[in-house]
Amino acid sequence: MKNLFMKHKPCAILLLLKDSQQTWYPSKLARAAGTSYLHTVNLLSALRKLSIVSLEKKGKQNQYKLTEKGAHIALTLDDFVKKCDAAENEAKQQAKTEAQAPLQAAQPVAEDPKKEEKAAEKK
Repeated sequence: MKNLFMKHKPCAILLLLKDSQQTWYPSKLARAAGTSYLHTVNLLSALRKLSIVSLEKKGKQNQYKLTEKGAHIALTLDDFVKKCDAAENEAKQQAKTEAQAPLQAAQPVAEDPKKEEKAAEKK
């Protein structure tokens, strides 16, 4: 369901950046999100222009963090993803229940053997 509303890779990168305990470099983000390095760098550049992420240079390496605005967006996105997952699970459960209903109705009900004997005796 969430694939219907959101692009997977940008969403994954934003949600990864939400973990502020990690030190996030473009290569680490690319690996964790399952994206290419170039795609990740281009996405981080776009997010930086929108003031969603900040760049901190540590020697030759660039470390990225969410800004306050970015953290708010990531929290909202995380909540939305959880709601989408819950709705999808509910729909799967409902479909499973509906698929089992016709099977249960189609199964013959075992009749009482004594009733069959009495019916045969009356004939």
